[in-house]
Amino acid sequence: MNLIREFLQAINDAVVAFFGRIGDAFVHLCEKTFAPILIKFFRPINEFLGPIYQPWASIIAIGFFVGTTLWVGFILKESYVNEGRPNKAWYSDLRIWTVGSMLPHVFVYFYFY
Repeated sequence: MNLIREFLQAINDAVVAFFGRIGDAFVHLCEKTFAPILIKFFRPINEFLGPIYQPWASIIAIGFFVGTTLWVGFILKESYVNEGRPNKAWYSDLRIWTVGSMLPHVFVYFYFY
């Protein structure tokens, strides 16, 4: 039994190393290809936002997500959000799907806060 576990661990290590090298090569390719173009746009933004205290940035991002979720879920009229939808079932209400799609973002921000 121990031999099988070691064999599977060796396979797992080889697969992880293989995909790690692929990931590193992809990151290097993206940095070489896109960084010279994107740095012209994002360097001024990074320099402007760099001094901001990081927890405040997270709090503001969470606030935007929660605020948008509340706005779409409770404030926008159903007739505006679902204008022209042929199916009137509850599961085709776009407000429900919007709130559902925003919740993972909120959870990720809370987790990494």
